[in-house]
Amino acid sequence: MIDVSIIIPIYNVERYLKRAIESVLNQTYKNIELILVNDGSPDQSLQICLYYETVDQRVCVINQENTGAGHARNAGLAKAKGEYIYFVDPDDYIEPNLIKDNVKRAKETAADLVVFGFFEEITSKDKSSTNKVNIPGFPSSKTTSQFREQFEAFYFFTPYALWNKLYKHQYLIDHNIQFSNQKVGEDALFNLQVYRQIKKVEVNQKAYYHYIFRPNSAVNHYLTDRFQQEYKVATSFEELMKEWQMDQTNQELVDREYWNTIYLELKNLSSTECPLKKKEKISVLETIMNNEKLLNTVRNIDKQAEKNRFVKGLVFLLKHRKYAQALSLMHLRTSLGEKSQKGLTILKQVGYKKGV
Repeated sequence: MIDVSIIIPIYNVERYLKRAIESVLNQTYKNIELILVNDGSPDQSLQICLYYETVDQRVCVINQENTGAGHARNAGLAKAKGEYIYFVDPDDYIEPNLIKDNVKRAKETAADLVVFGFFEEITSKDKSSTNKVNIPGFPSSKTTSQFREQFEAFYFFTPYALWNKLYKHQYLIDHNIQFSNQKVGEDALFNLQVYRQIKKVEVNQKAYYHYIFRPNSAVNHYLTDRFQQEYKVATSFEELMKEWQMDQTNQELVDREYWNTIYLELKNLSSTECPLKKKEKISVLETIMNNEKLLNTVRNIDKQAEKNRFVKGLVFLLKHRKYAQALSLMHLRTSLGEKSQKGLTILKQVGYKKGV
């Protein structure tokens, strides 16, 4: 039996793909399969995948029309035979002992999920780089109640990332957990399903994954329906808290989720790719801020003595319906970020969550 199925969804990443694949094939733990799902890449990604399929029998290539990373991962899950599932992004890479160390942890503890640390790498245009090590600072859990009691600490450590988690395959099957068809936020919705009934979560306080920040990631492109997709993540999170009867206990976390939808839509509207005129952007914001949940979120954040001056500025402007000024402030922030990548953090976990 194969111990681990490693799934990589691939789209237009020929420049980085070889490093990602080889970091998997060079794992010290050999009883793995690598499922490469080419999601209609227009570049040479498919050819690269097919090459590795010919030189290593552990590699399986799935070639499909472009349907998004969620569907690509689902295709990999349908093919997977491993006892555990692990996801890698095609423009990142992993340490040689990632699988060995974390499979050992999973088997020793019978965990449904193993969470571990990662390296955050940001490279500037002048080729200089910033490296940061991120380590989980919360304990393992053995029961559902224990996991939920410490969920706040868990939440503040990349709750939605796939790449620093090893999943028990049978757990995913038993709870019918798959990815949605969203273009963004599909990883968040997936993990919220995972957390719903999870009991045994093993925490490994070592870093194994190299996350490479790139300014051309999906979250940095304009999407017409970005708000709707991010709002679905926020509502799903709130529903989970209500199901756990922890929506009051974790109200601040719920506020953070809804703030994230506002923040990301402001960033979306401030993108150079956004085709809307200024009046149209203001109209979009007016419509969003008529949502009672989002209005309450802004009021709650205002009461919480937020320390980040940028967030405080946005909250003040939104609270007083100064939408043109809020857009200008976000545009300034975005422009400064584009000039200096060092000023950016992982945008997969943006906004109030990271204090940006």
